[in-house]
Amino acid sequence: MAYLSKIIIDRYRGIKNLKIDKLNGVNLIVGDNNCGKTSVLEAVQLLRTSGNLANVYRISRQRDSISAANANSVFDNFLCMFSRENAEKLSLSVTGICNEKDISFSLEGKKNRVLIDTKELTAKRLTQIELPTGEIETDVFDGEIILKYGDDLKKSPVNVNQYSSVTGTPASDADIFNIIYVAPFEHLRGNIINTIVKNESFKQVCIRALQLFDPDIEDLMVFKSDTGNRPVEYIRHKQLGDMPLSSYGDGIKKVLSLANAIAQASNGILLIDEVETAIHKKYYDDILRFIVKACKTFSVQVFITTHSIEAIDGLLATQDYDKQSESDDICVCTIKKASDASYSRVLSGREVYEDREAFGFEVRL
Repeated sequence: MAYLSKIIIDRYRGIKNLKIDKLNGVNLIVGDNNCGKTSVLEAVQLLRTSGNLANVYRISRQRDSISAANANSVFDNFLCMFSRENAEKLSLSVTGICNEKDISFSLEGKKNRVLIDTKELTAKRLTQIELPTGEIETDVFDGEIILKYGDDLKKSPVNVNQYSSVTGTPASDADIFNIIYVAPFEHLRGNIINTIVKNESFKQVCIRALQLFDPDIEDLMVFKSDTGNRPVEYIRHKQLGDMPLSSYGDGIKKVLSLANAIAQASNGILLIDEVETAIHKKYYDDILRFIVKACKTFSVQVFITTHSIEAIDGLLATQDYDKQSESDDICVCTIKKASDASYSRVLSGREVYEDREAFGFEVRL
C-alpha cells in the first residue's frame, strides 16, 4: 500500500513553502476558494510520476474544460505549473515521505526564444499542428526532471515548446505507486459503467454505493445502441427495469464515479477534489461513510478537498468519536495563502470534532 506520511510543497503554482505532516488514512484539505487545495492534490500526483513527462502534461491539464475544444495549449498549461517570480529560471519542487522512504520531485529549467526545425517536430510526432516547412521562431522550455525515492534517483531531460502535444510523448515508464484523481465534474465525462463492468468486484462495490440512493438498483450494464455501435450505459432497477444512466441525476453519476475510483485506487492513493459537488446534503453522512469504509477495504489512502462544513461534519461522523476514545483515521489541514508563503494548520479529526464551533470559522461555508 502506498502511504504518504508527510508532504512539503516548496514551489508549485501559487503555493510556496507549504508543509503538511501527520497525514492519516483520510486527509481533509480545507480552506477558502483559491487557497491552493487543488494544487495540493496535483503536487501529490507529481510524486508518483517516475520522471514521466506525459504524466506531468496530464496533471497540468486537469483543470481544463471538459470539452477538448476549449482546452489551453500543452505549453500554456505546462508553464502555469510554475511560479512566475523568477522569469529567468522556472522551478517547482515537492518532497515527502512515502512508506517511510524520502521521496521528491523537482522540475527546473529556462524559457527561451529559439529557432526550431518543423521537420523534426513532425517526424517525431511531437506536434499535431500543421506547420510551415523550415525553421520557425518559438518559445521553448529546456530543463530536467529529478525524481528521488529512497536510494533510487532518476533524471529526465525536458523540452517543451509552443507546438508540443501529448501525442508522441513516451509514457512507458511505470509509476512508483498507484494514484487516482477524481475531478469535481468527473461524473460528467461519461463512459463510467463501461469501465466498471470489466471487473466484477469493482462493479459490486459501485452497486452497493448506488443502493445508498435507491435500494432497488440491482445491476450495471452496457448495451450496444439500436442506432449504431456506440455503447449505452444502463442501470437495472427492480421496479423500473433497465434505465439508461443518462436518465439519472448527477448525484447518482457522482457516487458511481467515486465508487469506481476507490476500486481503481486499490493499495494506492485516491484524490477527491470537492467531494460535495453534485451530492445533496441529506446524503452526506451515508455517502461519506461509504467512502471511508470502502477505502479501508481496498487499502486506499484518501485526500479530500472541500469548503463545505457539512461535508467535514459528515466525514468526522464516520469516526464515531462520541462512542470511542482511541482510534482516529482523519487528518484535517486548513490552508491559508499569504504573499510570501502558504500556511497550514494540521489537526487530528478528534481535535476538530472537540472544538467544532471554533473550527467552523476557518472554513468557507
